[in-house]
Amino acid sequence: MGLGACSLTPYRYEPLDRFAIEDRAVQQETGDLTVRAWVPSVEEAERMFGVPLHQRGIQPVWLEIANHADVRARLIISSLDREYFPPLEVAYLHKKQFSKQGWMDMEAYLHDNAMPRIIPARGRESGFVFTHLTTGTKAFNVDIFHADDRDDYAQFSFFIEVPGFVPDHAEIDFKTLYSSDTVEDLDRDSLRAWISDLPCCTTDRSGVKQGWGIEVFLVSPGRDLLQALLRAGWSETSYERNDAYLDNADYLFGRPPDTVFRKGRDRVIERNELALWMAPVRVDGQPLWVAKLKHPVGRRYEIGERFLTVQLDPDVSEGRNYLLQDFWYAQSLAAYAWSTTGKVVTEDQPERDFRKNEWFADGARLVMWISGPPLDLTEVEAIEWDQVIQREGKSP
Repeated sequence: MGLGACSLTPYRYEPLDRFAIEDRAVQQETGDLTVRAWVPSVEEAERMFGVPLHQRGIQPVWLEIANHADVRARLIISSLDREYFPPLEVAYLHKKQFSKQGWMDMEAYLHDNAMPRIIPARGRESGFVFTHLTTGTKAFNVDIFHADDRDDYAQFSFFIEVPGFVPDHAEIDFKTLYSSDTVEDLDRDSLRAWISDLPCCTTDRSGVKQGWGIEVFLVSPGRDLLQALLRAGWSETSYERNDAYLDNADYLFGRPPDTVFRKGRDRVIERNELALWMAPVRVDGQPLWVAKLKHPVGRRYEIGERFLTVQLDPDVSEGRNYLLQDFWYAQSLAAYAWSTTGKVVTEDQPERDFRKNEWFADGARLVMWISGPPLDLTEVEAIEWDQVIQREGKSP
């Protein structure tokens, strides 16, 4: 009876004009092109398309492109998501929820509201691109070229806050995190000295037991750092800061991380997590952030599908080197410098943190100056502080 009833279900949705999309869209312009973009919340997407897209990992992005040139323009849809969902695939994934006619109606509706690739000369087009679901601020590019002149190419980078999700960093007022009389103003030289005086490691909640080595520092305004992380594929998170979280967290400057970003595979235990603390200093007027990367490599104890704790990659310096490459390849690295003031812990004599995780490190600390706008990979400045040699005998 249940299957029979389901097969008779018609396709229903709420009209798009109920969502005031155009009033909520973010607009960018360059040359002869104007692009507006908007991302609905999970609940809004389900109402406007009549199906729970998020359950299939789908997130619609609305675009409107105005072409003011005398030649047509072409949108590269894959610039938003290389593995985007074509509208008929979206319909097929939800076909079992509707009658045959309902499925056909859904196909027609999704197809009619998909974003066209071609924007005619002096024309305007709008529609949806069905991308993979991401948590928090939606970051994507929109690449367009004029079809009769492929050298006339434009790229727009959007960072859109999605309704219904509040990231952990939004819960903190960074402007009042420190009183003005406790914040040190540093330049590059005094930053080098400040880093050398910093404790070697994070601690537990009590401040007594040792955590992991501190090896990564980021100089950047908060907004630029957020955009750099999103451009590199990191996602915002929202943790409930209950006692279980606070007891397991690393502490620095007397508190748990100000924000945590996540990146990686679908399985929770295989995702990289990047914890960030804003330090009580400013470097040439910009905030300094201390970063710690956690890279799970599996479960420490396995009982079927249950696990007691996550086994972390013990090589702290490998995580540091990964972050250098990650920011560099994402065109978010303006400059970097090395300081040999960290704690050296050898692989054959690793230390244990307060969670009983083993770790080792080569003692090199990395400072990165982050760029909000993308930079060419060849524009990165290598600041001459300390010479660092990896275990293999090569510079990181």
